[in-house]
Amino acid sequence: MTQSYGYTGKILWVDLSTKLIREENPPEEVYRSYLGGYGLGVYYIYTRIQPHCDPLGSKNILGFCPGLLTGTVAPFTGRWMACGKSPLTGKGITIDEEFCNGGWGDSNSGGYFGPAIKRAGYDAIFVTGTSETPVYLYIDKDSKELRDASEIWGKDTFETEDLLKEKYGKNVNVATIGVAAENKSLISGIVNDYGRIAARSGLGAVMGSKKLKAVCLKSSVKLTLADREATLSLSKKYRKNMSKMLGKGLMGKMLKFVPKFGNIMRIMKMSFGGSLQKVMKFPGLKAEALVANYLHRYGTGFTLPISVPVGDASVKNFGGISFIDYPQKIALKKVGNTLASIKSKPYGCYGCPLRCGRKITIPEIGIKDSHKPEYKTLASLSSNILNEDPMVMIKINDYLNRQGLDTISTGVTLGFVLECVENGLLKQDDFKSERFPEGFLPKWHESDYIFPLLEMMVNREGIGDLLADGTWIASQKIEGSKLYAMNANGSEIPMHDPRYINWFITTYLSDPTPGRHTAGGVDTLMLHPVARFTKAFKFKTSKNLVKNSKNHTLAVKFAQSINSLGLCSYSLSCGSYPLFELIKSVFGWDITPDEFLKIGWRIQTLRQMFNAREGAIRHEIPKRLLGDPPLTKGPLKGISLPAEEMIQGYYQQIGFRQDGVPKEETLKTLDLEFCIQDIALCRGRPQLIVNDYLESKG
Repeated sequence: MTQSYGYTGKILWVDLSTKLIREENPPEEVYRSYLGGYGLGVYYIYTRIQPHCDPLGSKNILGFCPGLLTGTVAPFTGRWMACGKSPLTGKGITIDEEFCNGGWGDSNSGGYFGPAIKRAGYDAIFVTGTSETPVYLYIDKDSKELRDASEIWGKDTFETEDLLKEKYGKNVNVATIGVAAENKSLISGIVNDYGRIAARSGLGAVMGSKKLKAVCLKSSVKLTLADREATLSLSKKYRKNMSKMLGKGLMGKMLKFVPKFGNIMRIMKMSFGGSLQKVMKFPGLKAEALVANYLHRYGTGFTLPISVPVGDASVKNFGGISFIDYPQKIALKKVGNTLASIKSKPYGCYGCPLRCGRKITIPEIGIKDSHKPEYKTLASLSSNILNEDPMVMIKINDYLNRQGLDTISTGVTLGFVLECVENGLLKQDDFKSERFPEGFLPKWHESDYIFPLLEMMVNREGIGDLLADGTWIASQKIEGSKLYAMNANGSEIPMHDPRYINWFITTYLSDPTPGRHTAGGVDTLMLHPVARFTKAFKFKTSKNLVKNSKNHTLAVKFAQSINSLGLCSYSLSCGSYPLFELIKSVFGWDITPDEFLKIGWRIQTLRQMFNAREGAIRHEIPKRLLGDPPLTKGPLKGISLPAEEMIQGYYQQIGFRQDGVPKEETLKTLDLEFCIQDIALCRGRPQLIVNDYLESKG
């Protein structure tokens, strides 16, 4: 075995059915071709999984995959990804009785669990099979084994982590599922570090279906770097520059006024990305310093007072108008100012010089050392459902983290319920259960219904049994409700309205993990002052669809490599990053910008091939999110999106057929010849029609 630099050179396979645990040594070309994270994950899952298997069955493979740079001293590299076949997405096509739905699934999390996988001696852990009884995987320097989890099965994620730390020591790292995932809720995730969560794609349900309660790691394997001194020097210099940029002074005083600009931006029709690009043109004013200081001082949640007025955040289940249904005086004074006034201590993931997270303790509402809600959580549980009480939002966030439910999908599901009630599709009797025999009736602007309904979802009681699987499943069972199910291909829409940030519609519909703003695309990158991140690539947007298809494709390729390295997306906001220098010093690889993009292209194409082979390529989304019909007032007035034209432009640029299946010549170019035999098995979209599954009301 040759010396590996920057990675361990080992992956672990755990078969829960046979209890067999074995190691495998991937060759260097696999790492150089796919990096780590979901790049490494999709390579091994695609080549080892049985096509068309049940996502909640024993043949699905669940991967715990840290980024390739994760665990090194490189800044911003604390990310890991859960990977596997998603039970949430790809549900539109049924070929025969043996064909089981589900598309490619991945979900990203921070904290300290990702580096712990590397310290345990592995670049990824893949789990197959299903245990007959609940178990957890335990790894330390002397052993790796499956242990009985009967004492922690049924516990929430905080209790589980506490019990495992009590048993093995405070320095163990734990990724676990809550009761929602034990009950196979399709909107459940995998939780680490008391509230960092790989929340999307329903992979918590996959873990629950396998009866794997937790992965508990206690080890200290050290990585060998190609040039440790150079790596330390590059990292130290970067952190020193960050420290200077985050210094106190005039910038801190200026930032307090930023949230108040939301209405001004709405009136002037300014976008986030466009505003950042304009700021970058002002001499002496660095957009990266503005964004970095804002995130460091206030966290992501304080952007709500800006996002609501301009039309970015969802208001009333993406059907409302910001200044009418959730005016800035609520978003700023009632929510933003209250959250800003709460005493907190900074929290940063492994290797993070920014520390945008916060830990809060509020004894009067029973909150102790809990993660402060991030922007997506905050928006989905405030403006999206017209909830004006910030303390309720904090309690919901804490509860969902403990139970392991995705806060985005949960908030969107609550919005769906509220619209169903408003339009007479659900009555008070529909919300009865043993725990709530009288029932209750959810209403906009009220919050008393939230916790009873969440408890029903977590425990699959009454209507909660239906809602626990998200809006797509629920809309199939509640007649006339599809208009209110805000999902893309089965995955709930995050809190960025594509009518405001237009190319998100392409990402939401055409990425292998649909409904995800972080999946990579031109508008995702333009939310950051990314032009300062590296001089190797020039990112820009255009109103011309052909030109922007090229821009979008470049951004997609770039993002796949960034994600697979384990870099946090906020690294793109913080100025010049020694990307290629760190790759050289850590791995010893002289990667060119062209090779970097080709790696990202390869990863994206293999993710797409997974969906093509599963018949899981869809373009289904409610017409509301396309501006069909367009709104007649508000910041999104008159906007409608040519979604199919935008997607087809992207498919053409990246080398996919019109139905989304990668072309044979694309596979050859990317050294993916092993996929060519699967093209005959691929089922692309039979019709190029957006949201064809949605009927008009009635």
